[in-house]
Amino acid sequence: MSSEESSVENGIKNVLQVKNLEWWKNINKELEIVDLQQVINKDIFCSQGTKPLPRKHAPNNPNSSWVPLMGLPMALYDDMWISQLTELQRESLKISKDPFPWMKLVTT
Repeated sequence: MSSEESSVENGIKNVLQVKNLEWWKNINKELEIVDLQQVINKDIFCSQGTKPLPRKHAPNNPNSSWVPLMGLPMALYDDMWISQLTELQRESLKISKDPFPWMKLVTT
């Protein structure tokens, strides 16, 4: 997902304002589970690199300029966005006919 880091000084922590990808299926709940696990189970994630930051998902966040990725399974495209495309636009996405195996994520 695309995002902009908002940085405020004086002890206030950073928050990522997630840009909206109109063509991408909403998987915010799944990403929140992964983000939460990075905070709870620090020992299973690498300590190097960027530390996890809270993400702000909101409909009024700015839209991303990323073009739609080609070749993804249909399950990863937003249903409403796909329905507004012409047949030629859908064909140009080269949507994979392979099923996408969704997994149920459970945390304790």
